[in-house]
Amino acid sequence: MTFCQTEMELFPLSDMFFQGLTVLLGTVRWLRRNPCWQIAVVIPLLLGGVAFRGSAQVRSVTAGEILIMRTSPAKVERSDGVFVVEVSAFDPLLVVKVNGFAQMVRPQADWQVFEVPYQLKPGENEFTVFVQTKSSEQQETFTMTYTTQEMQEEAQQIDPLSLALLLGYTQSDNMLQANATGTKRAAGRLDAVLMSGYRYTLTDTAGLTLKFLLKADRQLDRSLASREMGFRKLSLEYDHQRLLGMHLNTGMGQSVFSLKSTDTTKPKTLGEFQASTRSLFFFGGAELPFAQRFAATLKLQGDLQTGQSAGDAGTVITAQLGVRMRLGGLVAKLGGDSKSGAFQDTSKSYSSATTAGSLRMSWGDWTPHVQYQSLNQQYQQADSVTGVTVQNRRNTASFGGKYRWSEALLLDLFGRQIKVSSNEALNAYSESQATLQMLWSY
Repeated sequence: MTFCQTEMELFPLSDMFFQGLTVLLGTVRWLRRNPCWQIAVVIPLLLGGVAFRGSAQVRSVTAGEILIMRTSPAKVERSDGVFVVEVSAFDPLLVVKVNGFAQMVRPQADWQVFEVPYQLKPGENEFTVFVQTKSSEQQETFTMTYTTQEMQEEAQQIDPLSLALLLGYTQSDNMLQANATGTKRAAGRLDAVLMSGYRYTLTDTAGLTLKFLLKADRQLDRSLASREMGFRKLSLEYDHQRLLGMHLNTGMGQSVFSLKSTDTTKPKTLGEFQASTRSLFFFGGAELPFAQRFAATLKLQGDLQTGQSAGDAGTVITAQLGVRMRLGGLVAKLGGDSKSGAFQDTSKSYSSATTAGSLRMSWGDWTPHVQYQSLNQQYQQADSVTGVTVQNRRNTASFGGKYRWSEALLLDLFGRQIKVSSNEALNAYSESQATLQMLWSY
């Protein structure tokens, strides 16, 4: 007698199923000796089925009367674990291999469960099970999918169009950034940021994204309107995911930084935004996940800048390096960058180094967060008036909490303390800020 080869998916089985399976195998042995009962008994048993529960299992019955059943899940969210497969046959098992590695088989055993430790790579992983008995042999391949947090986030980004609007209010005790000899002036400021993007998918792992950002602020004290700023940026980016274990990103774009015009000789443009600095930039970066919970990032960027005068033209080179750790809902980041600016007006050339660290913890809908940043800047040439080579140091500490109101709406309340020290007394100041932001995203 031969069995028709079948393949079906079952849910995790109860103990009663394993007992029933033993009875079923015994019945089949009896039917082999009584062919006349095969049609009357075997067909109702196959149509009758057994009880189901839990997560997916895979079973295949071959012409050689070998049953191979996977009892471990098909999808996991951890890279390490155990692949569990159950093998049974009418004859004693001689050889069982998983991915080419022989497993320990009990003498004269016709049924046995094998547990094979694994270390998965992101995505699909195959387990090939080979079974041999005295009268037959069979090989089955099972797929186990390891889905990382990053892959889950990518899968949620189905719509190629992304849109976000950030509205914020900031209260400062030193809006004019007055030094120790000056008078601090408290004031409030409204901020608005519009971000949009459209991604064109090239392959399953690569795509092109067009991004646009527009930012503006408004002083509530209109006597400070001249301090209002605007910023816009347009970029085209190419990303390639999981290439040699890395996520690559490169692109180019233009950014424009604007200030309110204070030139009284041009009444038509007085009080309107005028471009202060234009920049054409090129960048390339990579992210390398490692040790399951960590990722290292590297980014290089070059800017070609022009300003309101010929002396403002120059180049700025930036190199960034960072590392991120994710442990459950806890995310920690540590990084830094080095920047060098060379301009036609050499008195504006500078170099700077920044170090930063942040920590956030997701707790239900709440996400408390803290951040610290230290910037050290030094100009390459001494000031023509004071003869001092200016060195500035800016330390910024912030702490607060985010609350997710809905899938599309996020609220963020945080405080920020800024302290600037310098060997040029006019540049030194301190400022305290309190900010409330609302982020809507599509």
